[in-house]
Amino acid sequence: MAVFTGSFLSVELGRQNSVSVILPHDIMDEPAGGFPVLYLLHGGAEDSRTWLYRSNIERYAMERGLCVVMPDAGMSYFTDLPSGERYLTYISRELPQVMNAMFRIPSGREKCYIGGASIGGYGALKCAIARPQQYAGCIALSPLADLNRIIVRECNDGRRQFWKSICGEDMRMESNVDLFHMMEEAGEQLSVSFPRVYFACGKQDEAFEDNLRLREALNNLRVDFTFEQAGAGHDWDFWDVALQRGLDVIFGKPDRA
Repeated sequence: MAVFTGSFLSVELGRQNSVSVILPHDIMDEPAGGFPVLYLLHGGAEDSRTWLYRSNIERYAMERGLCVVMPDAGMSYFTDLPSGERYLTYISRELPQVMNAMFRIPSGREKCYIGGASIGGYGALKCAIARPQQYAGCIALSPLADLNRIIVRECNDGRRQFWKSICGEDMRMESNVDLFHMMEEAGEQLSVSFPRVYFACGKQDEAFEDNLRLREALNNLRVDFTFEQAGAGHDWDFWDVALQRGLDVIFGKPDRA
């Protein structure tokens, strides 16, 4: 495998933004249409390099002949912000086009997947809901499924100004941050086009009950999904194991002999 870390000028963000990329280097083994790609999103207070040093993603990618693109989104919650920085559009539209131009990474749905942990798991689901035609599969580990609950609590703790920077001055959460509202708005159309989903959450995670609600919502939409739970919290020990399990579910188990 080859690992690249660099930056490029993003039109949607209006500035240079960093990205890390894992690439299979043996072009003789490249399948027709190119290697599949997983866009892997980081959590809070993390960046484009976090998955590289907190997980075994490079080894998992090597086992599967998988490209992995890890963008930097700061604390944007993968949202098109009122300030003009369009992170959702950047992740789901601009970034695949740039990666295709730079590395010949496929940008079509049949080869394109998205995943993440914590806020990144929320972001992966958000991208899949907003642009289901872009992704064949989604892996969400301990996703913050009910962001409304977190916003209400944090606003009471003095973080209202931060959340205004995400949701806007009127604090309208339905249109751009509420996954359940987004799924309800999409309705039956989403049940037809939604990518296959794997998501997992630890029973000791504060977000566990919200993930059970997410399971119910996906079930009502008749979406193809797998939900797994474990006696774990909100941490990298769980996410590294769950990532490997999610890759097995979405891509199939590799030959690890």
